[in-house]
Amino acid sequence: MTTKMKRKFTNGDWTKCFVLLFLSLSFIHVILSFNSSGMGSMFVPDAPVSEVSNSICLETGNMKQRHRPSMTDIDKCLIEIRPSAYMSLLMKSLTGSPLAGSCNGKTGCRLPHVAYKSEKRKFGIDWPPYGYTMIGEERLKNLHSAIHEVHRNQIPGAIMEFGVWRGGAMIMAVAALKELGATRDIYLFDAFGPVTKTSYGPNHDFLMVNVEEVKENFKYFEVYDPDRIHFVKGKFSSTVQSWSDRSDPIAVLRLDGNFYDSHQDVLYALYENVAVGGILIFDDVMGDKEVLRSWQEFKKDHGLREELVQIDKLSAWFRKKDYVQIDQSKKRPPKNRDMM
Repeated sequence: MTTKMKRKFTNGDWTKCFVLLFLSLSFIHVILSFNSSGMGSMFVPDAPVSEVSNSICLETGNMKQRHRPSMTDIDKCLIEIRPSAYMSLLMKSLTGSPLAGSCNGKTGCRLPHVAYKSEKRKFGIDWPPYGYTMIGEERLKNLHSAIHEVHRNQIPGAIMEFGVWRGGAMIMAVAALKELGATRDIYLFDAFGPVTKTSYGPNHDFLMVNVEEVKENFKYFEVYDPDRIHFVKGKFSSTVQSWSDRSDPIAVLRLDGNFYDSHQDVLYALYENVAVGGILIFDDVMGDKEVLRSWQEFKKDHGLREELVQIDKLSAWFRKKDYVQIDQSKKRPPKNRDMM
């Protein structure tokens, strides 16, 4: 019996044992590092800097005071992904040609337009008359880098935007996924129709874009996929209800709602679905006191640890650290529903 056992282990079984041990340890590593449901207690990016050679973090701050976080400052560092030649050209096309000038903001973007200023376009301060997004270059770069991060870190879920105008930001998002060879669902939430004119005055017609126009824009840039791109029409207060019983994870959530209630409605309906390690982006949180208050109250009421990282004068982002169960009883009464 003893002789037979010795013969077995000298004929390759020790090698098999080491292989099995290696596979077992690898499997355990995958289970621990890959959060398939986004419900982990805390997320720390897997050495975000080491995975991209010669990396730097995106700049943060307002228009006048800019700085790059340290690569070791994980909470503030979103790796800047240098766009390919195709992506760079696409971004410039989406943000609008300088030759068209800028809307004057008082006549619904009717002629005459005012002179183009590169700094305003960079930081999304002006409105491009014939562009496809008005979020500017820095916010577009932020979204581009966020998509790369959730892909790199295998964060599960869809990419969503609330308030899409002509769809330019999500057109770029689909193009970025194509470059990565990745597939995710894309959701565009918008009124896609008339909004309360008292809110936007003479700019109402310029800001109102119907869903068919946005679809045509996706087709124009050759990124339309009806199986993956979902248009959700209506006020956020109504459309987010369809997600109340869904557990589908969200990898990137971009919110451009302009009102306290818009942000509160989305956060209470969808925050739980954002995967740990996912990215949340607020388009106007630094430039609108009511929007900022909506976030601050939500954060305080649920004991959130995340801090906003300023992108530019108006916007900010953060990476979700913890899974938190949302207490719907803490949702506050509507404050400006009649203006939306």
